[in-house]
Amino acid sequence: MVELTVGYVAGIIAAGVFLARIWAPNTITFIVSALLQDTASASTWTVAARALYKSHWPDILQSDAVLHRGVRKDVLFLTKLIGLSGLLIAVAGVVTPLGLYETLVPDKNVETPFKYLSDSSSWGYGTPPRSNFTFNRVCLQDLGILVAPYLPCPWTHTIATIIDPGNDSIVQYEYPYGYERGIPNGLIDVYSSGSAQPTTVSNFFDIQWRRYLTRSKEFFNNGTDYLVGSYRSIQTLIMNDNLETVEGLVVNAKTGGIGFRNHTVPPGFRHGVTWEEDLLFVEPETVCVDTNLTIDFTVSAINESTIRDVVLTDRGGFVNINKTYPRLWFPDTQKDPELYNRAYKAAWLQNVYTMLWFNITNPYIEETDTHAFSYLKSEINKTFPLTMNSKYSTSGFDALTLSDEFGGYLDSTSSGGGTAINSSDPITDVNPFFISRSNFTTISSFDFANSSNIVNTCGLMAGVPQRVSPGSSLVFDKGSVWTQKLFTCSSAVKANIKTVSFNYNGTDNSLKDLHVTSIKEKEYKDESSMPLWGIENTGNKFRIGGINLIWGLLSSAYENKPNISTFRQPELYLPGFIDPDGLGSNLGFDTQNLPASHFVSEALVHSYCVGSSDSKLSLTSTCSDANGDQDYSGASSMAMWVRWQNLTKSADTAALIPNLIWTDWAASAVVGTKGVLGPGNTAQSNVMALPLTPTRLRIRFHYMYGIPAMLAGLLLAIISLGAMVTTCFRGVGIRRMKLHMRHISPGRIYTTFLFPGPGGLTMGTREWGSTLGRNQIVLSGDFPQAGSATNIEMPEKRNVNVYTHSVDGSTEAEVLMAGQRHYHGRDDSQGDIGAGYGLSPPAPYHNQYSGVPSQPSSPSPTSGYKRGI
Repeated sequence: MVELTVGYVAGIIAAGVFLARIWAPNTITFIVSALLQDTASASTWTVAARALYKSHWPDILQSDAVLHRGVRKDVLFLTKLIGLSGLLIAVAGVVTPLGLYETLVPDKNVETPFKYLSDSSSWGYGTPPRSNFTFNRVCLQDLGILVAPYLPCPWTHTIATIIDPGNDSIVQYEYPYGYERGIPNGLIDVYSSGSAQPTTVSNFFDIQWRRYLTRSKEFFNNGTDYLVGSYRSIQTLIMNDNLETVEGLVVNAKTGGIGFRNHTVPPGFRHGVTWEEDLLFVEPETVCVDTNLTIDFTVSAINESTIRDVVLTDRGGFVNINKTYPRLWFPDTQKDPELYNRAYKAAWLQNVYTMLWFNITNPYIEETDTHAFSYLKSEINKTFPLTMNSKYSTSGFDALTLSDEFGGYLDSTSSGGGTAINSSDPITDVNPFFISRSNFTTISSFDFANSSNIVNTCGLMAGVPQRVSPGSSLVFDKGSVWTQKLFTCSSAVKANIKTVSFNYNGTDNSLKDLHVTSIKEKEYKDESSMPLWGIENTGNKFRIGGINLIWGLLSSAYENKPNISTFRQPELYLPGFIDPDGLGSNLGFDTQNLPASHFVSEALVHSYCVGSSDSKLSLTSTCSDANGDQDYSGASSMAMWVRWQNLTKSADTAALIPNLIWTDWAASAVVGTKGVLGPGNTAQSNVMALPLTPTRLRIRFHYMYGIPAMLAGLLLAIISLGAMVTTCFRGVGIRRMKLHMRHISPGRIYTTFLFPGPGGLTMGTREWGSTLGRNQIVLSGDFPQAGSATNIEMPEKRNVNVYTHSVDGSTEAEVLMAGQRHYHGRDDSQGDIGAGYGLSPPAPYHNQYSGVPSQPSSPSPTSGYKRGI
């Protein structure tokens, strides 16, 4: 269906007006013709003739006015041109408006004050007001135990006394004045210095928990209340695949990442306004590697709940294994976190331990000095049966599983001599080398807390099953064959500055009218223009699991200062720690208020805890309740299930899944508090000048629709030029036009011959209408006849020398009345009144140029008829 635009509507209206202008005059003329009788005054016939010949009835009825024969060619051409030009102008009047359309175009840049814009969605009313409590943290001796002793945090005034050096490196402290949780103002000043100048970029202490709680404990801050973080999911954005604005954040639900902004907008722009801001973003980065192993099964029951023939298939992960142990080297994790090498090593270890489980190959055996991989019993597409704890249920296989635990598809109840058999050698039991869960756990929490130990996690992803047999990929029908790809993934988190383009149409004064049109990397001229990032340097006094390090943007004054690790680069990989034995570290978000440091690792933990509690692909059920009521596996959402199915077709696209889950969880965890009006939007005016580009409504035209109008304009120019040339070189003008109109007026012609009198063709319109024009003319026969005459007193003498003289000294009236042939410059004056057609002037006018003769004594209808034309 064609969309009606303003131009189309204007064209339709013009067409309607055009038709109305044709229909109305012609219909009225038809009525006039019906009302005319055979006898009417000369003036009536003149007026009626004007109406009839202005209409289209002469063309419709092919009357005398459309004759071709006997008409001067120049007159015929010009009269036809009148109709053609009218038609062209009418077409232009209809077609030209069709080219009109309205469009929104950018206008000149302006500056205007911003105002806070509240979020009326669930994100707005699910976010409590900001608290006045300050930031706080605790520090621990992280030794891998469940409850670690406290340590004074850097630069605090906490006094600790060692009372027992203890054993196994556990030191006992006594705190005579309690434990101070607050962050020293000096640290806040340092790690806020990079955004102290007018800027829209947030910093570490501009990030707050979205939801929070207050607690108190006598040991902390002399028993006063302190704030800790809390989490509750607000709304999932993971399926939006869009750039979203929610209370306190810009959410990249396309590729992952959140930008921190307390939303403010410029009001008063009816058609919208666009601008750009630099914002602090924190975003995950993930690399996945295909293990070249798949889990395959067949649905055996019509209720889609039972499967059979569950096997692990070698797609090259066993038979083509690299027999060289992959060693990792991290020269500079801030330059390159080596995520691919981390994921590759995880895949290599995953596959090797699985091979040992199934006795596909052997490890190095010291007693016999047998080298690893001395045999390899596999080939492409070879299958190895899997034994599951919950027998043959589809649950756990029909959705995504992502866990930081490897080898979950193996029989975790067996520590050796498993119950399944190696299909390559049915006599040999699996797991002759006693591979257990501890072999798949390679992460340690005992590294020192510094900028080199970035937050990182690795995990095993079992993709959503892909249908192998013919049929719908959305239906688990009886007998269908399915395959699940296995990937190992490695993720880190980084902070950077991005340039965000906004568009705001403030018709509803709501956050839903604020749109993010693009997010792009900020461009820098050179290295000196790049941001300076800083991370706390504790001098290796704390383990990575015992402290949440502060990071942020610094001013140049702190570059290369002690106790600060600085990096001048576009992005900063954030430090942190993930405990392999639990969710997060001992420093959970509900123990302190340092959200910018802690939400990063917590979101990663939840990103790698995806799958139902009865999943067969996890060694434990640690992840079953990690995300509360939010299910990221697709088991309870068909739309998510389909999206994950598409993304897990390859390792490159599968890497997007942890990023999106991280983003979705983090969006409900934290908010940004800084906007154009400064931290907390407390400033009375913009903290920095932002050029705005208003959008204005403009009328534009498609030039193709202007062709008829241009042709009409060209024709009008030619006609106007012809009129000017005629006026200049032929000596004609308005007076001549008036004379011609009198001469061809039907009423004057009738009265001239039927009621001869002075000035019948030359007297003024009003004078003629009040005298000769009142005479009745009968047109009932083949010839016009004089009807009743009106008694008129005619002037004794009429001076006809009142018009402009011609070149030979005679008046125009004299020349026309005498039928002078030289007036047209030729002998044959076709179409003119005069001797060209052999008509002699009437007797009363014969050779009488200087005056008007007296009328006949008694004109009669009979005598008038004899002198008729």
